Amino acid sequence: MAFDRLTWRVGLPFVLLVLLTTGALAAYIGEQIDAEERARFEQVAAANAAFVDRASLPTSARLAADLRQVTGYRVGFRSPGASTVPAELQLPSPATTPLPADGRAQRAGSFELVAVPVPFKDELVLAREVRSTLLHPRVLQVLGVFWLLALLTAWLVGRALVRPLRQLAAQLPHIEQPGALDLPAAARNDEIGDLARAFVRTAKALQQERDERQRMEKLAVLGRMTAALAHEVQNPVAAIRMHAQLWRQEHGDEPAATIEAEAERIESLLNQWMFLTRPEAPVLAALDVGALLQQLVGSQRPQTEHAAVRVELALAPDLTTAADKKRLEQVFRNLLNNAVQAMPSGGVLLIRGERDRERLRITFADHGTGFSAAALLHFAEFFYSEKEGGMGIGLSVAQEILRAHGGSLSAENRADGGASVTAELPVRGPSPA
Repeated sequence: MAFDRLTWRVGLPFVLLVLLTTGALAAYIGEQIDAEERARFEQVAAANAAFVDRASLPTSARLAADLRQVTGYRVGFRSPGASTVPAELQLPSPATTPLPADGRAQRAGSFELVAVPVPFKDELVLAREVRSTLLHPRVLQVLGVFWLLALLTAWLVGRALVRPLRQLAAQLPHIEQPGALDLPAAARNDEIGDLARAFVRTAKALQQERDERQRMEKLAVLGRMTAALAHEVQNPVAAIRMHAQLWRQEHGDEPAATIEAEAERIESLLNQWMFLTRPEAPVLAALDVGALLQQLVGSQRPQTEHAAVRVELALAPDLTTAADKKRLEQVFRNLLNNAVQAMPSGGVLLIRGERDRERLRITFADHGTGFSAAALLHFAEFFYSEKEGGMGIGLSVAQEILRAHGGSLSAENRADGGASVTAELPVRGPSPA
């Protein structure tokens, strides 16, 4: 309905207020005009009584007619001390209440009467017809100015309130179109501005949700492709490892070890992609993290020696906790490979293992160039990598695995050069599961 519109809900009370104010203002100004005219009426009566006294004129019907013509009021005379209204005033209904000669006006129906004594003569009585002041020029002028101000106020209120709301309503169909919103009201510091800014925030949230949904859809497609690819690659990798073992039996260890290491690297990449597509909860069991690190460093020694990197271990005596050995090996392998790749000219990689009552801390400290400011800002973010040919999933997978264990992954640049990446794990006993 039209009456449900905001214009009516705001405008109708405003119109009622204007009408009530108009009536009150007209009544007040009318009373002021009546009071002024009454005072002038009393002054005219007193002045005519003084004139009659000074002129020593006899009080007669002729004098009353002359004064009536001069003053514009009805004039009559009565005997001193009388309280009645003279007949020559020709009132439609003569007043029945006494009219004292005190020079004060008194209302009698639609007339006002005033009686003034004249020394040694009859009393002077004047009457005037009281007219409505609603059409008085002064009332019309004041009401005209008031209505003009009311119309101007209504226009300003409508422009300041209704127009921005209509603009918001007009922009609503474009809320899902990126960059299509145009809301000047968002710069206001009032409730309309709050509403417009909430509108803009909602539009941004919708855009972010849409972008996130598109990203997840792409990841889902990528996940299905990755699962299919990993399934197809696993069989050739197993065959390569089997033939490497046969080669070791016939030709020696060194070529076979290289083949097995590269096959293991391919398998590690496959595991990372599989973790992205099907993340699984860790299978917790008692694990000596120190022994796992020693085993990993030993298996990676050909690669580290080829890269001229010396790996040093500084491990606390007891680094036992409940964890998933396969997943943690994947984490530490990623961190070791990243540290080796950060030192293309060789160097020293220090792996430090510490513990307190609640947590294990495994730190990989290299002597490379360290992280850039952007790399620290996007640390462990999926698909962000500054390495040439890097896919940006290794640190992300490592972080997700540690989070699944209740731990965390952090990084910083060392004061003496290089980077330091720390994996933290909670200290806990073996799980009954």
